[in-house]
Amino acid sequence: MPAVSPLPDSETIRQTAEEVLGRPYYNLHPQADSGASLLDLIERVLRWILKPIEWLLEALGGLPLWLRWPIVLGLVVVLVLLIVHIVYTIMTSLRGPIRKAALDALVPRQSRDPALFERQAREAVARGDFITAIRLLFHACLLRLEQAERKVFRAGTTNREHLRGHRDSPVFEPLKLFVETIETRWYGRGECGPADYEACLAAHARISQFAKDGPNADRA
Repeated sequence: MPAVSPLPDSETIRQTAEEVLGRPYYNLHPQADSGASLLDLIERVLRWILKPIEWLLEALGGLPLWLRWPIVLGLVVVLVLLIVHIVYTIMTSLRGPIRKAALDALVPRQSRDPALFERQAREAVARGDFITAIRLLFHACLLRLEQAERKVFRAGTTNREHLRGHRDSPVFEPLKLFVETIETRWYGRGECGPADYEACLAAHARISQFAKDGPNADRA
């Protein structure tokens, strides 16, 4: 009868088991299928989105189906437009102070010299930044009107308030051109080109001439 080999000690068994379980084809903690997890997430999001629509359809249960769906779809469209409007308003309000700070960085806030703004406007045109040049010219116009009218405009006055303040003045139309150009090309993110700058440059010349002649000069 052959001799029976003695069993290995417990430490040898433990080390051997760790080596076997450490091999690549042993996976004691299988991970969930990422594709299935993504589908579950999409399903939960869709259920969350469709839940109010389902509730609304149930609330309109007394109406025929052909009438319920147009009402629901109309309300969904209104909701989407409202969300888009809110996001756009927030983005516009955040963008405004940033852009104003960029202009303040070009010209010192304490500067009351319109010639400095006009020089900066020419430099902006040389860089191809026409909308900044137009805004600088507009500031130069306001400073020249301050000097001509011998008053300082209130800090924080909006462009439209400046325009309303000169509604009975010969400079109303050139100021209006500046205001509308800035609103559409700056705040409205429209395309601003050389033609816009040339038009505002002509408006700037009219305002400068008015300021030079004085508010009480012959306007015939």
